[in-house]
Amino acid sequence: MFAIPGICALIVFVLTRPQEAFPLLQRIPFLYVFCGLAIFGFVVDLKLRLLRPSAVPSVPIAVLFLVWLVAVDAAITPPDTLVQRLIEISVVFLLYIITAHAVQGFRTLQLVAATTMLACLFLTSVGVHQGLAPLGCVMLDEAHPGEGLPDGRGCVISDDCYGADAEPGAEYECEHVGLFGTTSVEGRVRYRGELQDPNELAVTICIGGMSFVLAFATRRRGVRATVGGAAAVLLVFWCIVMTQSRGGQLVFLAVLGIFFARKLGWKGIVAGAAFGLVVMSLGGRSGETANESTELRYEAWRAGLDMFHSSPLYGVGHRMFSLHHDLTAHNSYVLVMGELGFVGMVLWLSMIYISIKIPWQAMRDLRHEPGAEVARAWALALLASWVGLCIQMMFLSFAYHTVLWLFLGLSGALYSSIRRHKPDWTVQFGLRDLAIVAAICVAFVTVILPVFLRLKGF
Repeated sequence: MFAIPGICALIVFVLTRPQEAFPLLQRIPFLYVFCGLAIFGFVVDLKLRLLRPSAVPSVPIAVLFLVWLVAVDAAITPPDTLVQRLIEISVVFLLYIITAHAVQGFRTLQLVAATTMLACLFLTSVGVHQGLAPLGCVMLDEAHPGEGLPDGRGCVISDDCYGADAEPGAEYECEHVGLFGTTSVEGRVRYRGELQDPNELAVTICIGGMSFVLAFATRRRGVRATVGGAAAVLLVFWCIVMTQSRGGQLVFLAVLGIFFARKLGWKGIVAGAAFGLVVMSLGGRSGETANESTELRYEAWRAGLDMFHSSPLYGVGHRMFSLHHDLTAHNSYVLVMGELGFVGMVLWLSMIYISIKIPWQAMRDLRHEPGAEVARAWALALLASWVGLCIQMMFLSFAYHTVLWLFLGLSGALYSSIRRHKPDWTVQFGLRDLAIVAAICVAFVTVILPVFLRLKGF
């Protein structure tokens, strides 16, 4: 499979972002190199008939979504930023398309999943190291809010960073300084790039790290697999505690709960609930800072609803939310609703819906299928990941995030892999499914969100 090296390299590159830690790598456009490598390999695989030219069920919806997004952008987005935004969405769309169609067997699916898992465990290890690292002075970057450069000086509080050795006029924070120049924010561990938000790091290592670790552990079994899997889960848990992400804790419990319930039945549910009490007792952020963050999030949701009311058909434009409000939406459903209107919201949620339906239907249809253990294992892992992702998207602007589109591709890859061994197996998205998605969108826009905000005083 000639496309797989390009796909794996692209996954590692977009998740770990080595060019930010090693500026020398910025001289080579690795993102486009790996995209080109994946496309070239995919074409070679098709030429050699190693792959079947068959579209996954989410492709028509994804294409319609992309067309709608481009049309909205062309009508609303300023010309000076239009090209860059189209390039950004094209890259994640390409990652989705190639992953969904170039992975057509369980060996290659497991290879891509293992690459994703190892990259996420790398992020987890960096996060844990950062949380244990000493405090140091970080000079804030005014041009890039949330980013900063450690200057090598130790500190206890931020005031220690101001003095004779400080840069004149610079702002400093006292944070944990980890590997590759990574730093915490308000004491919360994080990574860089798309994962510089502690909440986004937490959800990524859960759905791409812990979920896949559990899938491999249940497939291999044995003492070493069990011990290794348990150690990896504990490492992820430790990192999530250090992120202080309340949403990350919910995702952790959701993913673990799906596996417990599937493997142990009601005993697993009881064990998961007991473990959940321990997790929640460790707490995320609390106090005035957490309360203020929650109120700001509700204000953003209200702003998103107002944007929808002002332009219910096509919204205010892709990536334009922050131009109409001080903060981003902090909710993927609100973000799409406000930026792309009702049509865009239905199309986006339809992609999520069919990507969840694929592992769900696989688990149901292949429940008693002989020799389908590997399919059932990866269907369970992806279903658990999607449950966690849908929960965290209530609190994160994740609609165009690389991790989301990677998992859209992985669901497509599961479908393609099953179809290679069972050609008559299909997953449909018909009028009934469209009606369900549309009804959810209508309920969210007209009842759920307005009533919730009214109860919260917004």
